[in-house]
Amino acid sequence: MHLNMQRKLYGTCNFGVGIEAGMYKVPEVETGYMDASICAIYDGKEYYIGFSPSFEYPKTVVERVLKGEELGYMEDVFGNTAKGRKGAIGVLTSGRVYRDELEEYAVIMALTKIVSKDIY
Repeated sequence: MHLNMQRKLYGTCNFGVGIEAGMYKVPEVETGYMDASICAIYDGKEYYIGFSPSFEYPKTVVERVLKGEELGYMEDVFGNTAKGRKGAIGVLTSGRVYRDELEEYAVIMALTKIVSKDIY
């Protein structure tokens, strides 16, 4: 996620919010990567960052993403639902968790320092 994007789009709002998902290196897992949703909130002075729970994709998916293929178009793996609310995680969890839930958790985690300023 490009944090400068939130700064540029901040304008006259109280907060600028950006949400993105992606893989990050975790050498201890089989594929070497895990995926998470990430939220960046910008208040004009400071960034507040939150991550969702993370998970590992199947090895073939990771290999294809690293070659530049977009996850949402891997219909042979995820069917045609990976681009919608369900997301790839909805397929991998048999509907137990959906992408929008992961995004919601990322936002909530980013908000912790804002809603609990007295503790921070």
